[in-house]
Amino acid sequence: MVQHEDRRSAASGLRVTRLGPDALVQENDRDGAAQSMPFSEIAIVRLNVEMAGPASQVVCRVSDGRGNELVFASMSWVRPGAWELKADTFRNLLIDLHRALTARRDAIQFVEGPKLGFMLALSAIGGVAGAVCLGGFVWLFLLQETAAGLFFLPGVVAGAWLVRLFWPRAPKPYDPDRYALAQPLGSEEMTQPGQD
Repeated sequence: MVQHEDRRSAASGLRVTRLGPDALVQENDRDGAAQSMPFSEIAIVRLNVEMAGPASQVVCRVSDGRGNELVFASMSWVRPGAWELKADTFRNLLIDLHRALTARRDAIQFVEGPKLGFMLALSAIGGVAGAVCLGGFVWLFLLQETAAGLFFLPGVVAGAWLVRLFWPRAPKPYDPDRYALAQPLGSEEMTQPGQD
């Protein structure tokens, strides 16, 4: 049985995620609580790339129709600025999860990318920052005729860049067979180098 352990942040406990006979199960050592999401209730499997200190990690968010969510990631928080790579057990759990959901694949949305709310929030932050800097530029450079207004131009550009980068877009669907048909790491069936 594949078991994946990760910690999302300093505030969260160590989470152990595994597949039960008919559900995805996640236990948290901080409060001792266990959450279970039956395969029959899973509505969305979302994969996204998120920051993990100076690196990036893949995060899987599994949601049901009521908005409940179980999250597990390819890296685990150790201490501020330090993350531990857990890609081997993450990949194996992801493969087993997709295999377990194969029978219901038409009833589940398999998508890549961040949630709409996240995109809207960061796009709005960029828009507000850009607008404030544009206002500073107009006030100082155009109305007050002071060269100090030019210092606001990088803020205008950065704000426009954030709006463009995080402009809300529809999630991108992916084929669950990409994972369901993959070989788990450490599998005996994998071809060894030099053997074809």
